[in-house]
Amino acid sequence: MDQASARAAIEAHFAAAGRDEAVATEIYSDDAVLEFPQGGERIGGKANILAFRTAYPASLDFDMRRTIGSGDIWVNEYTIRYDGKPSNVVGIMEFRDGKVFRETIYVGDPWDPPAWRSQWVELLT
Repeated sequence: MDQASARAAIEAHFAAAGRDEAVATEIYSDDAVLEFPQGGERIGGKANILAFRTAYPASLDFDMRRTIGSGDIWVNEYTIRYDGKPSNVVGIMEFRDGKVFRETIYVGDPWDPPAWRSQWVELLT
């Protein structure tokens, strides 16, 4: 998949995510797999991904940090807010024939940095 097409598909996905899940799910192949390793969960199939995201019990907002990749492997870094509560996310999208057939999402909660290392640290905003 060429870079411009992949970026456009990813941008459209995140623009719709949390607002119009039918549009957000267009990025996936029918046999796509979505995995959350921290929870040990796998959701198989585009229809199940759509059903899961449509039934999600919280409001979601996405703040994209960056998207990097080439060919069929793309990595998205972003903050997702569940009912306003932020979590940091890294998601890996694997494309096949122009659609995501596998996405792996890692979610981590933010923390307050310790004071002992402040002399070396620049805080991100």
